[in-house]
Amino acid sequence: MTVSIGNDLALAFGLVFVRVGAVMIALPHVLGVALPVRVQILLSALVAAALMPLATIALPSVRGVLPVAILVGRELAIGVVLAFTTAIVSGALMSAGDLIGAGMQLNVGAILRGSALMPSVLADGFAAIAGMLFFVAGLQRWLFLALARSLVVAPLGTLAAPPAANLLILGGHLFALALELALPVAVPLFVLALAKGVIARFAPQVNLLAAAPAAMVTAGLILLALDASGLINGMMRLWLAFTAEATRSLLG
Repeated sequence: MTVSIGNDLALAFGLVFVRVGAVMIALPHVLGVALPVRVQILLSALVAAALMPLATIALPSVRGVLPVAILVGRELAIGVVLAFTTAIVSGALMSAGDLIGAGMQLNVGAILRGSALMPSVLADGFAAIAGMLFFVAGLQRWLFLALARSLVVAPLGTLAAPPAANLLILGGHLFALALELALPVAVPLFVLALAKGVIARFAPQVNLLAAAPAAMVTAGLILLALDASGLINGMMRLWLAFTAEATRSLLG
């Protein structure tokens, strides 16, 4: 039986608060933003109160603590999935940065020391820029709209949820876009790496172990500077593609 929130206001608000709270707790970690726990709780309560007019709840047929615990666990899972969709974009951009960083040999020193650092400094920088663009573009408003839409697609108290296959398809497309973003810098670096191999083969007296890393880092920085506007525009295009496809495939 589906009833309006007025018949069971406390349970409905609690479930909405759990769903929103899961997003508010997971999202700052995904975007690399430090947010105090009290602020997260306050924002969760305010957003949950704003979403209450959209909420309906299907009451469990069996009374007790266990059905309520199952409902709470479901809301936590939905909130984490919504936050995880943004992690796909950050992960895709970190992979693009790591691909470019590998071409620039930014991980060589760590590998030689026996303590490989993953991701590279460049990948962390890409993730930080992605988090900044998320707020600069006002995409947090899309997230609130997605929370509101999720209350319609996956109402409180039901087991229906968007299929996981849609999330996998979305992730694959976003990683393809991130690879496209990295190719203008990664391909020239790959050509330089091939040239380095040719030099090492035909001129073994050249000390490439000392000279090549500095040359690759310098070339990578020059390529990044030349393609800076393209990278920023590509990151923004990736966020916009994410919002469009996530709305269509996950939220209907």
